[in-house]
Amino acid sequence: MAITGPASYIPTIVDFLAHWAQCNAAQPPHPPLLVRLPAENVAVARAQLLALREALQVQQITVQSRLTDQGIARGVINLKKTELLEQFNQFTARLDSSYRNTSYYAMRPYAPNISDGQENFSRPLVDAMTLWEKLNTGTAPAGVTLPLLLPDNTTQGAFASGIAALQFAYGDERTKAQDTGLARADRNRIQDETYAIMRAYRETVPDKMREFPTLVETMPRLTPLPGHTPAAVNASAIFEAPNSSKVVYDASSDTMLQGYQLRGNVGEDYSDEDAIVIDTRGPNDPREFLTPFGLNQPGARVAFKVYVILTTGNEAGSAAMLVHRPASSLPLAA
Repeated sequence: MAITGPASYIPTIVDFLAHWAQCNAAQPPHPPLLVRLPAENVAVARAQLLALREALQVQQITVQSRLTDQGIARGVINLKKTELLEQFNQFTARLDSSYRNTSYYAMRPYAPNISDGQENFSRPLVDAMTLWEKLNTGTAPAGVTLPLLLPDNTTQGAFASGIAALQFAYGDERTKAQDTGLARADRNRIQDETYAIMRAYRETVPDKMREFPTLVETMPRLTPLPGHTPAAVNASAIFEAPNSSKVVYDASSDTMLQGYQLRGNVGEDYSDEDAIVIDTRGPNDPREFLTPFGLNQPGARVAFKVYVILTTGNEAGSAAMLVHRPASSLPLAA
């Protein structure tokens, strides 16, 4: 492997750790290989890189967990928006049926789109809320009883509380988004530390291991070798009950094929910044992945790509695939 983005760090570190172990085994009676970090002017052993790999794995999981929290918060927003929009439409329908040719009707707000952001979605709701309050203190048209109730018995106060709850939900989602950003920053800091060690390792081995030319020649790479980018393969993914994704993909015909990787992240969109390596397959392995990644609760969504990896470290990902675990399942008929 080579570093091509956040997802490639763990496999690349594993390659470096394996090679470092070989160097240590070749050295006796000399002490284990140490590498010097020029910026800090300190020497580090293989154990430090191993500890950082473990810390990075934990932090990658933390990022996925924060993304899950953020997705749940967005789901709460969408549920509240759907409920409020339905109540808004009931209110304006009541204006249409009972308040035509009145000043209230002239101030009838227009419905927002469910996809609108916080400000654009909330503004017409607030207009409806304040108009409803004024309407309740006014003169009732014929056939109307005040205070006005919607067909589902929602009161103006309940509608106002729903709008307030939506704003709190938006605030919670922003907090969760900030938590995700902090988790990414911690992950990136660990990545930077591992990169510095691996770069120093590549600078150290040719000198310290010159008596072992094979080890020098087989040093892991930090960047892909010059060469072509492989063609991406077609892939598809489906939900497989109770909590797994099944991903199948076509074979690559590239003569330099090393294998395939399934990468993914929690959420509705595939993100090169957040995706991690979930599983790998060799060129001749069955072309199928089955994984419970990210689908630990009803309603969860995960995004995947299948990557073709060449022996040079060059790679190409498939089109993104989304898998959604249903929010609930109906019982099977007897």
